[in-house]
Amino acid sequence: MWFDGAVPNGSDASLAERLNGKLHRLFVLLIIAYVVASGFQPVMNNVDLGWHVAQGRWMVEHAAIYRHDVLNYPNLGHPVIDEYPLFQVILYLAWNLGWWGPCLLTALAYAALVGMLLRAARFCNLRTSALLAAAIGFMLLFFQVATPLRPHVVTYLGIVVLGTFLLRHRATTTWTAFWPVALLQIAWTNSHSGFVIGPAMAALFGAEMIVRHAIRNHAMPWLTLKTWLGVFLLILLACIVNPYGVARFYPPFYQDQLESIRAYVGEMEPLGGGLATLYGILTLASAIVILIAVFRRGGAISLSFLLLAFLFYLEALSLKKAWPIFGSFVPLLVLSTGAFSSSAVSRKDAASVFGYFVVGALAAMALVVELDAAWPTSLQVQWGELDRGRSELSLDATAWMKAHGVEGRLFHRCEDGGWLQQEGFDQGETFSDTGFGKYDEAFIHEVGLVNERPALVPRYLRAYQPEYVVCGTFCYQWPFYLRQNGWRLIFYSPNSSVWTRPETRTDLPTIRDEEIMTAFDRDVASYGRPVDTRLYGRNLIALNSLGLEDFAFAQLTALPKDDHHAAWYWEAARFLCFAEPAFSPAHRDKLRREADELHDDAVTAEFRAYCENASGDTDGALRILETVPKNNLGNYAAELLLKMDLDRKLPEALELARRTDCFDLRNGRHWQYLAQAEEEAGHPEAATRAWKKAVFYYPDDATLMESAAAFAKKMGDASLSSAIQESARVYGK
Repeated sequence: MWFDGAVPNGSDASLAERLNGKLHRLFVLLIIAYVVASGFQPVMNNVDLGWHVAQGRWMVEHAAIYRHDVLNYPNLGHPVIDEYPLFQVILYLAWNLGWWGPCLLTALAYAALVGMLLRAARFCNLRTSALLAAAIGFMLLFFQVATPLRPHVVTYLGIVVLGTFLLRHRATTTWTAFWPVALLQIAWTNSHSGFVIGPAMAALFGAEMIVRHAIRNHAMPWLTLKTWLGVFLLILLACIVNPYGVARFYPPFYQDQLESIRAYVGEMEPLGGGLATLYGILTLASAIVILIAVFRRGGAISLSFLLLAFLFYLEALSLKKAWPIFGSFVPLLVLSTGAFSSSAVSRKDAASVFGYFVVGALAAMALVVELDAAWPTSLQVQWGELDRGRSELSLDATAWMKAHGVEGRLFHRCEDGGWLQQEGFDQGETFSDTGFGKYDEAFIHEVGLVNERPALVPRYLRAYQPEYVVCGTFCYQWPFYLRQNGWRLIFYSPNSSVWTRPETRTDLPTIRDEEIMTAFDRDVASYGRPVDTRLYGRNLIALNSLGLEDFAFAQLTALPKDDHHAAWYWEAARFLCFAEPAFSPAHRDKLRREADELHDDAVTAEFRAYCENASGDTDGALRILETVPKNNLGNYAAELLLKMDLDRKLPEALELARRTDCFDLRNGRHWQYLAQAEEEAGHPEAATRAWKKAVFYYPDDATLMESAAAFAKKMGDASLSSAIQESARVYGK
């Protein structure tokens, strides 16, 4: 049998068991070394952590719970149910120690998580099981979809601690044995909204134990029923021990379901492309390991854990943040096979030795990738990139602002808000951060819209009258609109910039075009291109947005030939040629000729289709897009194909329009086309729903709004008319 199996020969068994034990100890050493090393990556280089530090600092300094927003000027005084007070205080204290504090916190958290699973193997008769080692490895791979240091790590720990505790005390006859879990639940509740998983795990596991006892004894096990009812109530009551009481249940059960949250929070989106395929393979491998464990233990497994794992797998198909939670159950399921098995499998054969050899080798390779500077994901490379300002955070801009005494109201994307607050702009100067739980639905929509619809930036500037605008790498189109509205550039680096009004801080000179190009060239000459090609692509788009089209075109086309075959290159080219401000027809034609001469049709298909459509050859564009497999259609390719299908009144237009796997949820154009397709198919109610979404996501698109208004008038739909009028009032010209 694979991994574990009976050994007929005693001497062989002795040798196999000795080798298995040595490989087990080596694996433990390697896996702990890996999680500790990976914890020392630049964990604070994250758009979602700064506001946690700022709120933790506020609570420590004021010795009070954070109950109202004091950081973001449009939201000042708004009531807050802080989902993470304990995590935020701990993170602030760790951050206050220096760069190594959050790293140490991360390393300890994941080392503790792995250590608890390895310790649990002892009382589950799986102490040296290669199957459990593989399951732990898979769990760590599932964690890679999320950044390592987030409040979510408390939920991973909570699931593992509670799960192993339940397995160890599965035969308990007194609910008071669970008092340590009550303390865990209190900490969990005050650290992350995943705390609701705790009562669910206790309830389902308790129900499973009651059923098992009833089947075994052929009678209702009243003592077991009372015990697990007490356990459930204890854990449920522990959830109420928080500053907000029962109201603490509001965020996970209501706010997370808001469409504005699902549309504008990246972790609420499904995985796409190759990553979805990779996690599908990983899920299959995990299932195989679990099945082998079940087979070797005579069918034993925790059915409640299996149910929860299945439910989180279904959720992960649409929400990427659920993958790590699903992964947390993989080792618990393997442990449960040992816990519920009536017979122990203790002897190891050559297959078990081979299994440990494989997982040990993989753990060693993972450690090498972290430590060897030749790998772009190594710790040395990651810290080096951060030192050079290669980050989605506005590192250089913030340092410059602090050095030059910049004070006043700031405008920026929400990804920069937390970083600015962390660095001291925490007296109500920031516009927003990524802590959407602090906002009402209208403000979440407002924050999300300016992120996705940069043409709205001038309207926001008129409404909020900030003194400065801070642009990070996500703001690659903002310079175009800032220049149009008379704002001047007072600081530039390839990854961030600062703008102000003409009359503000006249002592700070306006950055000239020559200085921008010199700074960009100097950065590339000194450090090479960013390891993260997304940053370089955004930097090129920002150069064009700054009015330096020729320079941006030269930088793009001068890249090494291998880069011209990369998908990101042609995605940047499509953006530069067809998004505002667009490249000139001359530059677009040169790129089109290059795409034809490259003969890499799969990589250039979307760009070439857009070129054909722009030149009026819709037949040519359609032929190109029809060569793309339906499952490989991206948001922009699918949008163009859908438009052409609608224009030609093709029957497949409705089928494509109804797909959700290839369109971004916040793509208002898709919702417009879906509405048109549903109307043509004779489904007015479905068309109305789609039009409401189109108006919600693209309220600044005049043509879309006119079409929506015409439909509402035609159908006499008062609710749609009201939504259009409200959007026009808030976001109209």
